[in-house]
Amino acid sequence: MKHLNHAGRVVAEYQELEATTGQKFGNVFFFDGQKCVATADRLGPARMVAPGTVAVSASGRQWMAVGGDRIKGASGWSFVSPYIEQHPVNGDAVHFNDNAKSLKIRSKLDAYLDYFQSVKGTLPASVALRREQLSACGALPGQVYKGVRLEAYV
Repeated sequence: MKHLNHAGRVVAEYQELEATTGQKFGNVFFFDGQKCVATADRLGPARMVAPGTVAVSASGRQWMAVGGDRIKGASGWSFVSPYIEQHPVNGDAVHFNDNAKSLKIRSKLDAYLDYFQSVKGTLPASVALRREQLSACGALPGQVYKGVRLEAYV
């Protein structure tokens, strides 16, 4: 049996406490790093939490708030593994898919960023990608990758 990450272990402890005391804590637990900061009856919109917040349901499923910023909230939820520790990301919560199309797009993006930095001496503030490229990568507009904000070309 695989071992749960820290957030999963804390939720399991809350469930054991609920079973013994009868006190209900909630169906979804929100973690900022290693600390449980809130509980709720349902997951709700991502804009209500900061990017990098991990939500754990009573059934054990886990999501990470991605994109956006700490002022306006996250852009969406991304499913994450309950067996891997999710470290605080300070808003840079971009997790690319690992399929062939995504890897090709990411390699071209890396090459462009390397070229831009070699010519200008700094990275661009943002890079515009087509919406189908963002969705193929599993990224959302507004997420930050290597210090560069990914935007959707309209």
